[in-house]
Amino acid sequence: MRMIDLHCDTLWRLSRPDGLWGHRGTLMENPYGVDVKRLEKADALVQAFAVFFMNGYIPAAKREDYAYHIARRRIHSYHRWRLQTGGRLQPVRSYEDVCYCAKNRRVGSLLTLEDAVPVGTSLRRLHEFYDAGVRLITLTWNYENAAGYPNSRDSSVMRKGLKPFGKVLIEEMNDLGMIIDVSHLSDGGFWDVARRSKKPFIASHSNARAVTSHPRNLTDEMIRAIAEKGGVIGLNFCPGFLSSRNISTINGMLRHIHHIYQVGGEDVLALGSDLDGISGRIQLDSCDKIPLLAGALKRYKMSDRVLEKMWNKNALRVFREVLHEN
Repeated sequence: MRMIDLHCDTLWRLSRPDGLWGHRGTLMENPYGVDVKRLEKADALVQAFAVFFMNGYIPAAKREDYAYHIARRRIHSYHRWRLQTGGRLQPVRSYEDVCYCAKNRRVGSLLTLEDAVPVGTSLRRLHEFYDAGVRLITLTWNYENAAGYPNSRDSSVMRKGLKPFGKVLIEEMNDLGMIIDVSHLSDGGFWDVARRSKKPFIASHSNARAVTSHPRNLTDEMIRAIAEKGGVIGLNFCPGFLSSRNISTINGMLRHIHHIYQVGGEDVLALGSDLDGISGRIQLDSCDKIPLLAGALKRYKMSDRVLEKMWNKNALRVFREVLHEN
């Protein structure tokens, strides 16, 4: 049973200087949570790699250009590291690419932007990122951008919807064949996406707010809305999203999976580990440990049919419906 994980931040880890020795490792092998050798051990079919921007310290007026240049550099590094795997990590730009990976026992690599900030208000930039291989965009991170507003503990921010360009952006992403991701988005922005997107959309790395009251998690109404649209919710391993005790355990994951299943049904379940973007007490801190969750779900009496949907079939359905053939 091959695995699809909809979010990790390994590219960010690899791009950070580490003391006097520079960058540590590559996509083939590194000391972080995700690399090709361990993905193969975990029998991964597709791993989504996020291009992420720690841009909170950049003045708001300069964030778009800063993020644009950072994104270009990191995408260049990603392709260099991917080519260094000698074909063991294959680019996923279409559903047909995933089928190729399945047939030839390769790990697929889905390139994403975690935050639309480098796009700014430019559809030209959007097309540039598409041409560079990006096939999923998380509309916001933790700061306001030209598309909309982030999740927040401030209810006035949380109610805000998409900005005018955000509405243009989701239309263009629908037309191009790019997956819209609402993780990190304000509640108001979520509902704008739900109303306006013509294609299934996803929450690549979010959990259930009814289980753990955190603004990054989804309300029951949101879970149902994603399910009704044909999208998926990738289970996030972040301690603060799984438990008020701020620990990440398999038992905590089971509670969220059970709740999402009860509210949204079996077709909305997916994985979105957020490995290399989270820290703290994390039981499954490496991609090759994720199969331990599958074992726990079997002991929890999840049927093979539902487990296979969570592990790959639900995400594959979204890929088939959204990602156009090249």
